[in-house]
Amino acid sequence: MKQPEERDRLLAEYYDLEYAAHDEDLGFYVQYALAMDPGLKLPLLELGCGTGRVGVALAGAGFRVTAVDVSQGMLDACRAKAAAAGVAERITTVQADMRDLKGVPPGPYNMAYCAINTFAHLLTTEDHLAMLAAVRDRLVQHGLLVLDLTPPLPHLMPPTDGDVMLQGTYPLSDGSLVHKTVAGWADHSTQTHLVTLFYDREAADGTLTRTSHTFSLRWTGRYEMELLLLAAGYTLEKVYG
Repeated sequence: MKQPEERDRLLAEYYDLEYAAHDEDLGFYVQYALAMDPGLKLPLLELGCGTGRVGVALAGAGFRVTAVDVSQGMLDACRAKAAAAGVAERITTVQADMRDLKGVPPGPYNMAYCAINTFAHLLTTEDHLAMLAAVRDRLVQHGLLVLDLTPPLPHLMPPTDGDVMLQGTYPLSDGSLVHKTVAGWADHSTQTHLVTLFYDREAADGTLTRTSHTFSLRWTGRYEMELLLLAAGYTLEKVYG
């Protein structure tokens, strides 16, 4: 049986296989950050940084970034990516829950952001409001929070009735392959999804090693999100997509 630390490291490695090359949104974050703070004076706050895909891009543009995640494996991968890109001194990683941000430097921050539907890991309205309040307290007056949400449309959802779907196969440098499949069970009454990810690592001799990860997501519609922001003391500036 894998130790928790090794399993956490593997999940971060496999996550990065899928998302490391995803760059369609990086220009959006960099341009917004520069518009908010062209002099690069204040740090940025990333909520759920994962392996550092967005944070490293912003650090490469000259910003200081406080990168928050609950997973130590993700934070270790983020630091390694920052070091490889030569921006390690501009990224501070903090293991913390985004609902309270305990241990996160107070900033203040010109901009906070939560990329690729990370907000969906918050499962209750109380969780949503707690996260929004914790972030608001660390923003400068007129600071900006950017949320990237997946709209709850059927063709964008994981499987809903226990079906299993292959999402991709990714090569590793040692010649092995990682096959990622996903299964899901939807509860429409609570807007939640129970999701299980299966990562099957196939060695060159055909030997398979499986790592799985089960978690829940809650989907938030556009107008529900607008009401949450209003309740948490925000003013809606822009809606895209």
